[in-house]
Amino acid sequence: MFILRYRQSYRATRSFSRRWFLRCLLSASIALLLSPSLSAQELVIESWRKDDQLFWDKVLIPAFQRKHPNIRLKFAPEEALSYDPRLDARLSTRRAGDLVFCRPFDGGMRLNAKGYLQPLTDQQLQNFDQNARRAWTSDDGKTSYCMPVAYVIHGIIYNKQIFKDLRLQPPGTIAELMALLQVVSNAGKVTPLALGTADMWETNQVIFTGLGPNFWEGEKSRIALIQGRKKFTDPEFIKVWQMMSRLKPYMHPKQSEMSNSDMQLLFATGQAAIYPTGSWDIDFLRNTSFAYKKQIDMGVFKPPSASTGERCHLSVHPDFGIGINKSTKHPEAAKLFIDWLASAEFAQLLTDTLSGFFSLSKHKVVVNDPLSQEMLNWRKSCDDTIRLNAEKLNRVWPSLEEELWYVNVKVINQEMTPEQAGQHIQRIHEKNAYLK
Repeated sequence: MFILRYRQSYRATRSFSRRWFLRCLLSASIALLLSPSLSAQELVIESWRKDDQLFWDKVLIPAFQRKHPNIRLKFAPEEALSYDPRLDARLSTRRAGDLVFCRPFDGGMRLNAKGYLQPLTDQQLQNFDQNARRAWTSDDGKTSYCMPVAYVIHGIIYNKQIFKDLRLQPPGTIAELMALLQVVSNAGKVTPLALGTADMWETNQVIFTGLGPNFWEGEKSRIALIQGRKKFTDPEFIKVWQMMSRLKPYMHPKQSEMSNSDMQLLFATGQAAIYPTGSWDIDFLRNTSFAYKKQIDMGVFKPPSASTGERCHLSVHPDFGIGINKSTKHPEAAKLFIDWLASAEFAQLLTDTLSGFFSLSKHKVVVNDPLSQEMLNWRKSCDDTIRLNAEKLNRVWPSLEEELWYVNVKVINQEMTPEQAGQHIQRIHEKNAYLK
């Protein structure tokens, strides 16, 4: 009887001890999970750059998480044409990601004016000069609301094999470009010019503001438009639309139904000789699934001059910054990410990973990609400008950006004359309140 009672008492004691130990272990685990320093936080990054998903997932995010293992990052891009209105709606209802890609100048300024973005400090921006900050700084120069990240360079990518087969050389002038397109057209094997008008934006952001600066002398006329000293009806702007009105015969017969993605595919599969774009497309064209099957031997040439011997002007455009959503639930983690964006490590990773995106920071980086380096070298002989209407000119309703999309498509499709385009855009421009 004594032995039986002893065994029962022993079992009860052992059972109690085990329950006590498990409860302590569970309590400790919960405490660790709830600890701010050890619990994992997820930051969502909103972007319009769907083409860059692979590079963020495979390179940039893992590099950050090696330094901050308790902060998870999710790169959440969407279609570029949907990004701005949808982001604005999410920000207004506090459903947006913790970090957001910022358009330069007027686009980012609108988000800041609505109070959506967390202002950055001089300490956070110490690796960026005033010129780099300008695209994401208020008119009075007092508030910078997005971290400057990358700029791009406009240019024209071409298929080297097609040029070799037809004994063509990269053109230096618009006249030479037109002659080259005619040679490709006469050969009848591929589309001379990979340009579509279904998305509309390419006609403005690639053709008008990419090839146009050589006609209107870049910054000289851009500043004059802002100051009201020039008009879109002036000859230098009409000449750009006249050049654009000559492109249709060299485009795909179904170009009006084809998007920019269609044109990327057309060029990447070797079905087009020339793809007017910019440095931002270099990596995508190399790494698209079609490129793995048969990679295109690509070359690049700068926007042709209006005539021989003229000084060249190059669209060197601040492409994107990244800002902190003021309503983020993880402000400290977001600041750590912003600090990392300003580091020398990120500047080099960006350069190595997203070829054709050039760091806006002061850090010295090594550009290993030959096409990117070639485009970078153009800046030594050309004068820089930015996309014509990006700064101030879009502060009007209807938006000058969208109206330029409209008239440029009409001009390219030969449904509007260059003179009509100039008159239409000038009427919109004159509504800009700051001109008065």
